[in-house]
Amino acid sequence: MHDIRRQITEQIVAAIEKGVPPWRKGWTTTGGLHYNDHSGKPYRGINQILLAIATADATVAPQSDARWLTLKQANARGLKVRKGAKAAQIVRMVEVEKSAPTKDGDDVLAEDKEKRLVMKLFHVFNGSQIEGLEPLPPKENKVRPVEAADAIVAGMKATGLTILHGGNTASYFEKLDTVRVPEQSAFKSTEDYYSTLLHEVAHSTGADKRLKRLHRNARFGSSQYALEELVAEVSAAMACGQVGMELGPTHIANHASYLASWLECLKADKNAIFVAAGAAERACEYMRGHALVVAPKVEADSSKVERSEPEQARMPKSRRGMRM
Repeated sequence: MHDIRRQITEQIVAAIEKGVPPWRKGWTTTGGLHYNDHSGKPYRGINQILLAIATADATVAPQSDARWLTLKQANARGLKVRKGAKAAQIVRMVEVEKSAPTKDGDDVLAEDKEKRLVMKLFHVFNGSQIEGLEPLPPKENKVRPVEAADAIVAGMKATGLTILHGGNTASYFEKLDTVRVPEQSAFKSTEDYYSTLLHEVAHSTGADKRLKRLHRNARFGSSQYALEELVAEVSAAMACGQVGMELGPTHIANHASYLASWLECLKADKNAIFVAAGAAERACEYMRGHALVVAPKVEADSSKVERSEPEQARMPKSRRGMRM
């Protein structure tokens, strides 16, 4: 039986140990989330991180293309995968009969008297590796990245979140449901400001009145603290990628101190990166779902956004100080 979770964790650990976590460059280069060109739907959770690693690998996906197809899907459309092209790996959870034989490469996640939940590996090729696939049309940016980021922040404020500016540190205080960040003028770039702001806003999605993710007693240096910081970091990277904004270089440098704790967390628990990726996706969906005025569309090309009339966000019925 193959341990897919351990293999994937080791792949991500190797990327982090090179000094550049894969989520820091995998969505801005492609102009949005990676998606399957057959279904038009974005990949979910851990697959976004796996494809971000592949996109950063010039031997896999040398072009800035967010589209992916399996070999079968490409052949069905009369397309041809370029000779020598290297496939990227993604995973899928499949429910099978317990009586069915376990295939080589399957990773059994859970089982009961009748069924097994199995993780399976699949291989996909990037659009740049497929001959006959039409080039992506020029992107139509109907809104500016700053406007889209402001829409996310406005939507979160509509759920009850308070955002204060001042001081020289960034943090989220769960008990007060308050994000505090320095004034925008204190940051070296617009990207640094919004990367930091969205990181802290991502923490707020875990409050009890929202997604109930935060651990009240987590302390700096603990695995729970490291995992939550990883969730916020991946969430901010995803959100920035979706609105077409680079992660700020100073923001990245300020979070370099977390690399050691992330590595320790991932090495100790092969499930940690799957938990973090899933939680980050849910955090992004929450922020995007409550965005006001401008809402990035999560379809085939998630870099496209549409303008709508201002609308009050849905407010869940109504704590923690995560520091940057």
